[in-house]
Amino acid sequence: MDISVIIVTWNSAKDIGRCVESIFTDPYSDKVNIETIIIDNNSQDGTGSVLAEITRPNVRIFQNDANAGFTKGANQGIKNAQGKYILLLNPDTELQRDCIRILHNFLEREPGYAAAAPLLLNENGSVQYSIRNFPTYWSMYCEFFFLAYIFPYTRLCGHWKFKYFSYDRDTDVNQPMAAALLVRKEFLDKVCNLDERYFMFFNDVDLCKEIIDSGQKIRFISSAKAIHNKGTSVYKDRVRMIKIWDKDCAEYFRKHHNNLLLLAWLKISLKISEILRILYHKVTHK
Repeated sequence: MDISVIIVTWNSAKDIGRCVESIFTDPYSDKVNIETIIIDNNSQDGTGSVLAEITRPNVRIFQNDANAGFTKGANQGIKNAQGKYILLLNPDTELQRDCIRILHNFLEREPGYAAAAPLLLNENGSVQYSIRNFPTYWSMYCEFFFLAYIFPYTRLCGHWKFKYFSYDRDTDVNQPMAAALLVRKEFLDKVCNLDERYFMFFNDVDLCKEIIDSGQKIRFISSAKAIHNKGTSVYKDRVRMIKIWDKDCAEYFRKHHNNLLLLAWLKISLKISEILRILYHKVTHK
């Protein structure tokens, strides 16, 4: 296999059919060997019925009895993959024509790169902010005290969310969103795949940091495109996702920036923010 596409589903009945079809309607799927591995984390919305109707070749479906989280699900797919490259793909994405070809051809001719990412678009065709820098304690301070929202296009306060990034040019980046990310399997093997201390969030941040820290690079390619209906799964269980995001965020800082005092401050700030976000969600969704 040249490419193994890994898709983890959880209550994705409305999206997964279009996602899988976008792989096979690309002419490049007839030119290289592509397998698609779908891990369903115990969906309860009929996703299983949709998956049962998929008749495309080289599609393997694993039905889990419980939701062990995105990271474990992705690793389950990677461990069963036979491809030279792993395409991590969210079920709420639709690959556009030549997306796989552009990413694949780039990594084939550039051995110094461990991963390549496409331009993500919203459903209305607008550019999605999908490229970030690695978070720091300072960037989290800016988030908590709204400096990142008041000055989002400045390097001082908006460095993490990186809204001043130019999406119209190809360039090396630190952390693209892994809604669609092509990664060399040999690198994943080297780092033992995604770090399972993260249940759902920050696993892509961690993977990208491992790549950059290893001396390899990640390329953003603007001509490769995918539509991403961002946050479909997250908004189905918003309160729980807020708590998981906070826990995964703290785990990331514990692993990469383990300063006891600053980590304690971060956890307290996350808890306060968590309470406020949950209250806001409950008030606005009565």
